Amino acid sequence: MIAKVSRGSSGRGLIRYLFGPGRANEHTDQRVITSGLALGGEVLAGRGLSTQEIADLGADLDEAKEAFAVDTKAGHLYHLSLSLPATDRQVTDDQWTEIAQKAMEALGFEREGLVPAAWVAIGHGVSTNGNQHIHLAASMIRTDGSLVDIWQDRKTLSRVCAEVEGAFELTVVRGRAEGGMPGLTRAELERTERERRAVPARFTLARRVREASIASKDEAEFVRRLRAQGVLVRPRFETGGMEAVVGYSIALRTTGGDTPIFYGGGKLAKDLTLPSLRQFWEQSPSERNEAVAEWRATESVTPGRESVLGAADNWRQAVAGAERIVETLRALPVSDLAAWRGAAREAAGVFAGWSRRFEGDSSGPMGSAADALARSAQSGPGDPVANREAVRDFRAIAAIVAQSELKNDSPIAWAMLVDQLGRTLRAISDAHVARGETETAKALVDHLSGELGELHHRFETSAAKDLVPTERTEEDRVEVGVASKVTERSAHQRRQGRQPGPGRGLGR
Repeated sequence: MIAKVSRGSSGRGLIRYLFGPGRANEHTDQRVITSGLALGGEVLAGRGLSTQEIADLGADLDEAKEAFAVDTKAGHLYHLSLSLPATDRQVTDDQWTEIAQKAMEALGFEREGLVPAAWVAIGHGVSTNGNQHIHLAASMIRTDGSLVDIWQDRKTLSRVCAEVEGAFELTVVRGRAEGGMPGLTRAELERTERERRAVPARFTLARRVREASIASKDEAEFVRRLRAQGVLVRPRFETGGMEAVVGYSIALRTTGGDTPIFYGGGKLAKDLTLPSLRQFWEQSPSERNEAVAEWRATESVTPGRESVLGAADNWRQAVAGAERIVETLRALPVSDLAAWRGAAREAAGVFAGWSRRFEGDSSGPMGSAADALARSAQSGPGDPVANREAVRDFRAIAAIVAQSELKNDSPIAWAMLVDQLGRTLRAISDAHVARGETETAKALVDHLSGELGELHHRFETSAAKDLVPTERTEEDRVEVGVASKVTERSAHQRRQGRQPGPGRGLGR
């Protein structure tokens, strides 16, 4: 979560702007989320306002300034925006209310024992970049004429954001990350918006590494799959030679002369380092030598099974495999933390592959499931290890998802597969609940269950050709980004029109 603060001198002007269309018509579904005690609490919450109500709300924020001769220097209006990356799960208005109240109490605008100051939280629809956010407008002057002390407010907001990220299973901004999923820097978030990416590059790369590692039988195939996905791959050799690969880094291709940004496996997640990935492959000495040759090559040396298109009926084999996985998980004791985390990691790879193939560049329910499962896999000390009982089925499913043929009757099998993988999510969630990890459990089922249910319906009622996006090149994506700087609204509409079927209408 990113917090941005500005100051102003007119409550009327700020409220008119927040309820207006915005600079590029980006404001939609303008509504009051909640408000402080000085403005009547929940009186206006949950709806848009009439012209007169907008004027009255702005006047209420200016009232203390007009009533008391107080010098506020930078202006009496405190404007705080709280925003989330487009890849985060949807946050409900009730949850935004909780977040807003936590921020206002921490900053001292409203707290037990203090005279309150007027404040209101206003929500918009999802921005043109696909991210959720709210605006909080507050008077720096309390209703008794005293000033709100915002000394070290940025430090306070950093703490609040960290608490919110943990409580609601949201993306952690680097500097506040303590788990195995490294946080995003502010620069990364800003670059994501500037380049008009639906998903930050770090998240895209993490998904692709997960997919390739789960779908591959060995390390050489892993390297080939990464290159086939169009990413840049660099090995890190042991010091003093080129016979042993000890790590790797990976980047998305760029255009227009931009320098690719490489991330080491450990910068993607702690379970994506090369030593961690290797525990999921059983390799002979000859296969390890073959992997070194692939790492050294700039292009794949010899195409392997990843280049063979699977048969359309393989999708039903995937359904059967998913059924077996659910039965295996139901028999696991909840105390076997390593096995559960290994299963979550494997399932994340399956969803990551499905997301790449069916959601493309968009941020849809499959990608969200992959990210939620990846977080589940980090939810404890040490690295997740392979669930040896279920791993074979997960890997077979991942390979089918990545490369099996599509036919008109395939969506029926996809719907069945969504059901079985949904049961996998619920089994992993139930294990979290049994261990008292309720927030992690909620992240797996509360939001995703509805989206996956709607996805099941789309698969049942659509033809394959209507569900799979046309491949878009990096040049296409950059052109969209350039156009959006000229007319953000029209660019947003174009991107919405180009989204694949499964992502439409799911609140993403």
